[in-house]
Amino acid sequence: MRMRSAFAIVLAAACGPLTTAVVPHAAADALEVTCPTGSQVGTYSPGLTLTPQPVSFTAHGTLATCVSPSHPQLRGASFTSTGTGTASCVTGSVSNTTVYRWNTGQSSTVKGSLAVNAKPNGTTVLVLIGTVTSGLFQGATVTQTKVLANTELAACATAEGLTTVSGPVTLTVAL
Repeated sequence: MRMRSAFAIVLAAACGPLTTAVVPHAAADALEVTCPTGSQVGTYSPGLTLTPQPVSFTAHGTLATCVSPSHPQLRGASFTSTGTGTASCVTGSVSNTTVYRWNTGQSSTVKGSLAVNAKPNGTTVLVLIGTVTSGLFQGATVTQTKVLANTELAACATAEGLTTVSGPVTLTVAL
């Protein structure tokens, strides 16, 4: 019995920060739409190097297999993102605007920030958190996660830098 109690305490201590960071948002907000499948291609100017520098970016992509309890006709979207900020191949933060064009003909404009986080396995995770400022889901909070395989990491060490990345994308919209 003591062994189970000790294990429960260790498990709670280890998982507590994860639960605090993730659960309140999901529990407190009504889920408007999820799109678990998508892809994007992004370009950076100037290219991302190992040293943080001012950059601008554009990205184009698609979302599929979307599910929305409040808008069951939504199935997917195309999107375009633009932004500026300071970034490198390993870290960064940029302000951006993304326009989602839903399969229904409606659109959503999201303004927010994008954080860059490099992972040790050679991928970069970009997390966009923003607010729908106009269109469908106005006022909702958007979280878009992009996992980009850095197939040309050597480009980060060149003067030109890494100029193009692509990879899968997921989207969650919550009120």
